[in-house]
Amino acid sequence: MKSKWTDAPLLHKIVTIISILASLSVVALSVLQMFDIWNQAINICVPLMGITMLCQAYIQWNTSRKVAYFSIGTAVFVFICAIIVFFVR
Repeated sequence: MKSKWTDAPLLHKIVTIISILASLSVVALSVLQMFDIWNQAINICVPLMGITMLCQAYIQWNTSRKVAYFSIGTAVFVFICAIIVFFVR
């Protein structure tokens, strides 16, 4: 079921915009990390991926609960890995 942007609630619009900005930031930081421009970019990139997954879970909650639960599980896994890597270094 498709819905128009104007019909979406304000919170849904805000979460969508945050998700897009976080995704673009992940791509930009990944490029910086791959080309050794900024060696610590991965420390910001990984938690942003978790935020993107949480945003996806919110967006998918009413349409597909299975996808939303998977996104929440993935976000928890990403955050746990980020915390472990942060404290190990």
